[in-house]
Formats: sequence, C-alpha cells, structure tokens
Amino acid sequence: MKYSTKSREELAEEVDALRGRIAELEADPGPGSNSLDRYLDPYRLWQETFNVLDDLIYIIDREFKIVRANRSTCENLATGELAGKKCFQLFHQLNNPANHCPACKVFHSGKPYHMERQEPLLDHRWFSISAYPIKDDHGFVWQCLVIYRDITDCKQMMDKLNESEIKDDLTGLINRRHFIDVLAREFRLAARRGSGLVFMIVTIDKFKDINESCGRKFGDYVLREISDLLVDNLRNTDICGRIGADEFGVLLPDADAAEGEMIARNIHSLLSRFVFDSGEIGRQVSISVGLAANNMNNLKNHEEFFSLADKAVNAAKKEGGNRVRVLNENDRQQEQLARLPGV
Repeated sequence: MKYSTKSREELAEEVDALRGRIAELEADPGPGSNSLDRYLDPYRLWQETFNVLDDLIYIIDREFKIVRANRSTCENLATGELAGKKCFQLFHQLNNPANHCPACKVFHSGKPYHMERQEPLLDHRWFSISAYPIKDDHGFVWQCLVIYRDITDCKQMMDKLNESEIKDDLTGLINRRHFIDVLAREFRLAARRGSGLVFMIVTIDKFKDINESCGRKFGDYVLREISDLLVDNLRNTDICGRIGADEFGVLLPDADAAEGEMIARNIHSLLSRFVFDSGEIGRQVSISVGLAANNMNNLKNHEEFFSLADKAVNAAKKEGGNRVRVLNENDRQQEQLARLPGV
C-alpha cells in the first residue's frame, strides 16, 4: 500500500481549500445554474476527493456516529457500510469513547488535536492521527474530521535508528555510552531505596594475542559468544553491556557483595571450561573479573562506583589474570593510605 507523503499541515490546508471551494460554488454556481449540481454535488465531490487518498479519513457527529468515510477507511475496517456506526465501537471495540479519543479532545476544546498511536485492530500498525473541528456559522463544533496516516514504516525506521544509538553492532549488547547512563540511573535508584547494587567488569585475558594468533574474525566470534554466555547465565533483572574492546560491564541490582561474588565466580568457572569453536578454530580463553558493591563507604556517585570496579579488574590482571577480584573496604583504605605523604 502506498501512503501519502504530505504533512498534517499540508493536508489540513487542502481540507480548508476544499471547504472554501465548495462554499464558492454554492454561493455563485455560475451563469445558467441555480445549484452545485452543474459542477458536482457536494457529497460526490467530498467522496471522490478523499477516495484517492490512502489515509483513513472519516467524519463523525457529536454522538460519535460516522457520517462519511473514504474508501481506505472502509477497506481497512472491512465491516461494510460505516455510516451510522460509532467510531469507538469500530476502532476500539468499546461501548463508550476511549480516554485517548482525539475526537473527544476536539469536541471539548474546539481546536485540532494530533497524536500517534498503535492500533491493535489495524494489524498493530502505527498511525499519526489528526482530528479537526467542523463548525457551524456560530462557531459550534457539530462534526469532527479524523485522519489516520500510517507511519509504521517511519516508526520502524526510527526505532532502528534509536536502537543503533544504544546497541553495540557486534554483540547486540548495549554500548558503553548507554551502559554508563544505566549505571548512573541504577546507582541513584539503589541509593534512594537503600538497596544493594553490584557492578562487575569482565575482561578477556590477552585478547590482543588472540586477535594476532587466531585472527580478528575469531576474536569477534569470541566476543559474541561471551556476550551470549553472560546474558544466558545472568538473572532476568541484570544488565549487561559491552564497555570496551574486550570488556563487558554487568550490573546486578538488589545484590550484595557476597551474592555478586558468587555470580561472578559461577561465570568465571563456566567460561574457564568453555571451548570456543568457530568451526575453523577451537580454543579456550580466560577472563578476569573485577567486582565492587555500592556499600563501599563514601561513594558519592556512579563515577566512583565505576572506578572501584575498574581498579578491581586491573588488580585481577596484575595478579596474573584468570580470576575474580573483589575490591573491598580494606583495599580502598590501603589505597588511600598509600597516597598520603611519607607513607
């Protein structure tokens, strides 16, 4: 189905122009004629004009009964004759107007109203819905013109663009920028609720050597496999993202350090036994995991939280890698002491 590319404003201008033309013809039908019939009767003029559009267009009265509808509306609703039927019964299968009904807004305010909505009864397609008041000579809104424009393709395209902004192309996990945003949000929520939050950084040991010895294609395969293994072995509420070339971030809401360490060691144990077999190359790899919990003293913000986990994973790598390292309060105190002059 092809859809009109005109904007709401352009369509509204065409509607106003059509109304004006009808008024002109009714006021001055021309020499030798006393009615609009010489040109085209008003109903046929309306019907033929709007039948050429693929948008769903109909007019309702104040009882929400359909007065007129174009061909596209009839074809999409597939209910035969629409005149006299109430729009909320056809579109929403309700006995009364829905709360989001644009016509209700128009009848109440007397002004045009616009919204976007996914319609379950129209194959769950997305529509841009515009409603315009039709007023009498005294300004009373006695009818409402409603226009449904299918924006499903546009919506899907926008969803893909939005998804590409937050997702890592290789692994499908959220990317570093979005992960940091989520980390900040979860840190604030945990602080407000007084609940636990654990942050893990998982890094692949000697990933550069893997790329050099096995090729980047195999390295990409390892990254994808590890991302899948992490997602499959975490809780439904946990959040995983790719935060570096060979690093993954994992957030465990409502978890303390002990529970976080248990989960980290289970993941480490699983990956230490896993054979990465791409069909061309098969080998094992090791990971290092750094872990921090939000119950560390004097944590002011998510940046400090990230720094703790980063120091933990760096400590694991300095100790030879292939291990889980939990940064605890003693480690932090020793680090602070080491910074003091003369110590």
